Amino acid sequence: MDMANSPVTASGVDPLAACLARVARRFDTPFAPAMLESSLAMGADGLLPWHQAGPALELLGLNWEERSAKKLPLDATLYPLILRRDGEIALLLDRKDDDVLVWHAGEALDASGAWTPARDFAGKQAFTLISVEGDPTALRDAGQPWHRKARQHWFWSEIVKRRREFWPVLLGSVVINLLAVALPIFTMNVYDRVIPNRADASLWVLAIGVLIAFALEFSLRRARTDVLDGISRDLDISLSQKIYARVMATPMSAKAGHTGNLVARVSEYGVLRDFFASTTVVLVVDVAFLAIFVAFIAIIAGPLALVPILAISGMALLGLYLQRKVTEAARDAQADHGLQQTQLVESIAGLETLKSIAGEGEMLGRWRRLSDMASRSQKRLRAVNSTAIGAASTFQQFSTISLVVGGYYLFDAGYITMGAIIAIVMLSSRALAPAGQLAYLLTRWRQAKETLDSIERLWDQPDERRMGSSSLPPMVRSANVELRDVSFTYPGANIASLLGINLTIKPGERIAIIGRVAAGKSTLGRVISGLFEPSEGAMLVDGIDSRQYRPHDLRRDFRFVAQDSNLFSGTIKDNLSLASARASEEELVAALRKVGADRYLSRDAGGFDRPIGEGGRQLSGGQRNFLALARAFVAPSKLLFMDEPTGAMDAQTEKLFIQCLSQNLTADQTLIVSTHRPALFSLCERVIVIDGGRIAADGPKEEVIRSVGMRSDG
Repeated sequence: MDMANSPVTASGVDPLAACLARVARRFDTPFAPAMLESSLAMGADGLLPWHQAGPALELLGLNWEERSAKKLPLDATLYPLILRRDGEIALLLDRKDDDVLVWHAGEALDASGAWTPARDFAGKQAFTLISVEGDPTALRDAGQPWHRKARQHWFWSEIVKRRREFWPVLLGSVVINLLAVALPIFTMNVYDRVIPNRADASLWVLAIGVLIAFALEFSLRRARTDVLDGISRDLDISLSQKIYARVMATPMSAKAGHTGNLVARVSEYGVLRDFFASTTVVLVVDVAFLAIFVAFIAIIAGPLALVPILAISGMALLGLYLQRKVTEAARDAQADHGLQQTQLVESIAGLETLKSIAGEGEMLGRWRRLSDMASRSQKRLRAVNSTAIGAASTFQQFSTISLVVGGYYLFDAGYITMGAIIAIVMLSSRALAPAGQLAYLLTRWRQAKETLDSIERLWDQPDERRMGSSSLPPMVRSANVELRDVSFTYPGANIASLLGINLTIKPGERIAIIGRVAAGKSTLGRVISGLFEPSEGAMLVDGIDSRQYRPHDLRRDFRFVAQDSNLFSGTIKDNLSLASARASEEELVAALRKVGADRYLSRDAGGFDRPIGEGGRQLSGGQRNFLALARAFVAPSKLLFMDEPTGAMDAQTEKLFIQCLSQNLTADQTLIVSTHRPALFSLCERVIVIDGGRIAADGPKEEVIRSVGMRSDG
């Protein structure tokens, strides 16, 4: 029974994730539950929620489409289908005549399922179906970046996916523009026919008709706004998740630049959403009707149609001329905003440090200079936008004056009527409104394009979700680690942190790593734990190059606890659950006890629900340290690297920690401790000395300690 890759929780099989595993098997696509956990928004219960089915299928490189139905499709080529009805999820693999082949979560992945009458799924209530098909371009585009291979651009795919939702908006915009002709026609008929003939009855018929048109236009505008708001909301959720997931999937080695720049870049996706999901759709129809309004003017007033044509041409040329200026201004404004974000993030995070060294004044001075730069670039950008808007207004005024003057001479020649002059002025205003908006939007487009290019750079970085073997990624078995001539240099650094490291670590070993400050101890831990890949040389895990493993799979079995591990806003339980959302309360308590943290984190009446504040600021330094250590024991691991785990502990607390840790390590679990504290040597049998990024000594504990002249408390 092949259940190796079937996602299992404490309460049983994850139904949606299991169906996805079976779909992946159907299309010969590699599948790993850990990949879903690291790349998708899991539910609070640790299960994969239904709204993540689409992103999960995209992650697997499969095409999909979701729809509602009251009966199953007859065409067998539309299968497999993932079905959701009354909260239950099942996979429909095939259809033959009146029967469908149903596979349920909990069955073996190689099970064929059971044939069930299709009528069993028919009913009065609609159910949801997701049809799945392989990507026909995958073979042709092999070797291309993964997001190109599936032809799924992170932004445009979301727009295309909702193309059907835009049709009601387009249709409503067409009707709204048609109704806009009602007022000029009403005015012209009243001046030319009703008033001269004193036709009261005709006046009220026309008035009622145009009022009905106004009411319909108002309703359509309201409905169009609601639909666009719904699309914008869905885009907001989808895009924010995609961008956040992409940030999370960026390797540590590719995390270059300032944090504030990255924060600013991620937060600007709303510019794209608003530009493409609302304004542009309406503008497309309005611009299309621009020609129709000009045609009406030509029908009514003949040569005077040249006036709005010239005005529209002037607006378009001005918009094109301003493109270069707005591009430069938008780029500068974006860069300055990023620098401001960087200082703001650093200042808030290090506020205690700034106060302790009385550095507020210096930082205020820097902030003032950055604010001045940002205000200058924003002023340039506003000036360009203001020019576009002001020029559009000037062209509209020019058009109105020209039409009135020209209309006078045509009226004097008996070519048009007084009502016609009023009508063409109104039609011209209606035609030039989208043209003026077009000039403004051309400048906005450059801003949106700069934002798109900026966020696009995230997708140019390597993606951990696509790293490792794409056909059959290995799994860590016994955690036998070997480093062969490994060197490592941090991105942007000129000096290597590790040089020519040759090291073998066997399962179950207890190792202490010692050395001077900045010798490379922590860096070695980060490389072994899979946070960074070697710059040179190779790391083998169970005899397989570590680059064949998926990074998340490797880090799940190789845990790294940094000396300054971060905590996050929320409760104690929230922070422990980051290591495993499916962990039960009993497992969380056990993790605390394994490092002795239960004695220090259970003194508050709030228990697991105690808020710890941003970065754990409501905890003491020792409590933060214990919480970070306990988090490493929530889920099982094969290798544990601890960087200065007792650096913030007193001697008595350190002794308790060592006692708890020694009692809870399994025989085959590897422990590596980087330390300056001799007391931790009691946990270890082997000591490695690192000096200048190289291994200076490596051997049995007593022998190495004797050679370096240290004292062992073990």
